[in-house]
Amino acid sequence: MISKTKLLWLNEGINVLKEDGHEKLTIDELSSRLKLTKGSFYHHFKNRQDYILALLQFWEDNSTQQLIHLSQKEETAREKLDRLTELVTNLENGSLEIKIRAWAAHDKIIRSYQQRVDTIRMNYVKDLCSSVYKDRVDTDLLAQIYLMIFIGAQHLIPPINGKDLQQLFMTISQLIPKK
Repeated sequence: MISKTKLLWLNEGINVLKEDGHEKLTIDELSSRLKLTKGSFYHHFKNRQDYILALLQFWEDNSTQQLIHLSQKEETAREKLDRLTELVTNLENGSLEIKIRAWAAHDKIIRSYQQRVDTIRMNYVKDLCSSVYKDRVDTDLLAQIYLMIFIGAQHLIPPINGKDLQQLFMTISQLIPKK
């Protein structure tokens, strides 16, 4: 179980990333924003690198693992895929995803987390698509399309989200031949 104060540090790190990017993700900035001491920071984290690793794990847990877990509560693969689509299209993490991907472009540790998250997401969607569409479609390709829509929609100005993003996902599923 994560302590309340540690959770404050992690949530604030997510806010800093979303608003200002990784360059502002300093102990001084976090302490100032939270009005907590550096001692509090070091009580929860060994150093900035330890914090960043915890922050990336926190991001993965909340933006990937939790969504997968919530979608798995549905009974059929189709219902799971629809629930996952609903959860993803209602995320308000677009700027966070963009900032982490930008950071990953020039930091190998961040890139390894990003690649792992992308692989987890891709494999889960591929498994669902394999069950839903059986042999009617290349599930590797379809999982890539789903992930590319998710990523690409965030990079447009203005980003595509909510119902518009959900419509994109639904359109893709309607293009796949029926049995």
